[in-house]
Amino acid sequence: MHISKSIEKINPKRQRAALRLREKKFVWNNPKTEPKQFKNPMKHYSGAGIPLKVKESVRRAEVALRNQGRFITREAFDHDIKIRLSTMFSVEGIPKVWISYFQNLFTCKLKGKMESWHPPPVIDQGTYQLFNTLQEKGVERFKELWAAYGERAKYRQWPLVALHILSTCPALMPDFLIGTDSAPYPPFAMVSDCMLYLHLFHKEVDPNARKATILQCMDPDRWPVVLLPQRGVRLYAMTAGKENAYRAMEIMRSRDSQVSAYTLLAFMNVCTQAGDVDKALECLRAIALVEDRQGLSMNSEGILRHCCKLLELDEVVDENGVRNFKILPQILKLGVTPCLEMMNVVLSNAFSTGDPHLGLDMLDYMKEQGMEFSSYTYNILLTDAVARKDRDRVDALLHEINLHPELKDNRFIASKVFHSHYVFGAKDAYRSDNPGRHLMDMLDVYCRYYDPTPLKELGIIPERFNTMDIPEEGQPSTIILMIMIATYLRCNPRHVATMRLYKRFRELVAQRHPVIAPLVQHPQVFNEFIISFRPYAADLKDCISIVEDMTSAEPFEINDTVIYPAKPNDYTWNTLMSVFVAHRDVEGVTSVREIMQQSGIKFTQVTWTTIINGAVRNQDIPATIAALKEMEDDGFVLDDYTFKAFRLASDPEGLQAAIEALDKETEQLVEEEMKVLERENDELMDRGLKRLALASKKY
Repeated sequence: MHISKSIEKINPKRQRAALRLREKKFVWNNPKTEPKQFKNPMKHYSGAGIPLKVKESVRRAEVALRNQGRFITREAFDHDIKIRLSTMFSVEGIPKVWISYFQNLFTCKLKGKMESWHPPPVIDQGTYQLFNTLQEKGVERFKELWAAYGERAKYRQWPLVALHILSTCPALMPDFLIGTDSAPYPPFAMVSDCMLYLHLFHKEVDPNARKATILQCMDPDRWPVVLLPQRGVRLYAMTAGKENAYRAMEIMRSRDSQVSAYTLLAFMNVCTQAGDVDKALECLRAIALVEDRQGLSMNSEGILRHCCKLLELDEVVDENGVRNFKILPQILKLGVTPCLEMMNVVLSNAFSTGDPHLGLDMLDYMKEQGMEFSSYTYNILLTDAVARKDRDRVDALLHEINLHPELKDNRFIASKVFHSHYVFGAKDAYRSDNPGRHLMDMLDVYCRYYDPTPLKELGIIPERFNTMDIPEEGQPSTIILMIMIATYLRCNPRHVATMRLYKRFRELVAQRHPVIAPLVQHPQVFNEFIISFRPYAADLKDCISIVEDMTSAEPFEINDTVIYPAKPNDYTWNTLMSVFVAHRDVEGVTSVREIMQQSGIKFTQVTWTTIINGAVRNQDIPATIAALKEMEDDGFVLDDYTFKAFRLASDPEGLQAAIEALDKETEQLVEEEMKVLERENDELMDRGLKRLALASKKY
């Protein structure tokens, strides 16, 4: 894959001309209406019978357009005048008392110096009457009082009441805006100021009330065209939801509304979060066509950051036999120069395709551009190498990392290094002749980065292991502790060791240990305990009790944080079933299967493979065939693991013959299986499984 041609230097003037020619459908001004655009709107409003209010509104709009250096259609201009005439202050503009005192209030709040704020001296008894009515009698009574006011009184009191609410009781602002949302409407700019103030400084105000107020009082149908406050538009875009934001975009486009590059960037973010690649790219193209981007170049931090988020949605497509990314080339054509952060996302995307060569091509490009790899880059490379179990590649990367002290001690790198040691050693320790060696190796790596105290309290660190010189600083993350628990269990495949660790774990949870107790939120921890019961001689009653503990656990608090213990997930049930399979316990497998079906837990490929594995291990050909048929009916196909299970059969010829006779036997087998599913709970393996079946229905 080659991307160098996509980022070659292009003459800016030729690039802009080409963009205008190719991408006219993305220009906010409608090219179809350009012949109708007019340069002297006053001549359409100069008749003798035109009211002064209309003339002044037209004059102000014309001056604003002239200052912006742009033209709009007659229809768009008419709409702007209509909006102006339906709002307060259409002649004189936003009152000076609002501009001055709101700015002062905003500054005082921003700097944390509210004691310096002084309300406007023109606040009078009428202001307090309106405020008290809203506060004491509610929004409906306030609406009645507001409706009784004349226009001049409304013009005078609206900014004063708004300032008083913002400075003394901001929680009333949504009700105030709803209560005054009638003609003449408060200007969009002033409503935007109020809601932005709440957004920045008073997020404790009911979010639902704030959103409802924005949707009603800042509806795009009432947005001005010529002078549209962009911060208010951006607030609407990020608050109103996808569909409303899309509607706002179309309204702005159809009216030739004023739009800034930063506002387009906000809409791009909405589209990206919605996973709408085409619309996100449409916004990015529109940004490239904005002549005055107010310092927002196509290689500015804001653009690059949003491009990184968009690239997370990228995928590789085949075009004429050539594999290429779908989004990346389109971004590069707009003049965006890829930075390290962007290329890290591209690199991650490349490796996630499963084609390591594509990832290595991207890596070579980054090296050619002289990019200095970050911790994120090495994290991506380590993740890929570990996933492919390429130990040589992992060792080479670790050698590179050790040459950079700032990377060697990075906590993300440390976590990945720790994980690689687990994958290449402790994960399969039960197959090793010396599993204890893997445990000691993991403890060595752990103690390079993390406080050993939690492991001491769990009893994982043996007495002979020296921790005297280890600094008790960095607390291990959840995943690190989970890996260490898994390591201990796999390096000590004994029932006694498992139950000793589990009981100590439960004791620390009961004591609300700040580091250990939160682990109960993750079913993977319990699954590791369950899977350790696979070896023979393990007491399956203890195994069942672990799942019972999961079903009966109640939420608790640690340092004002509520901890919700994990309930069994599909992996838990599959793991429990695999334990019974390993013990050739047919009744146990059947019981777990019944519990899953009664609880509405959907069978996965792993579930069916485990069921088939159990039937094959017991040389139960009819049960194997029935499971195969059910698996197919459930929409799954045989995979490598299922075929591997067949190799356990001692009678492959009989199995093949039975498969050939599948059609004749299927109906009878399914009927028998349905009878099994309808058995009462008292046929479960033992009382533990009965309790487990009942408990599983509670969640």
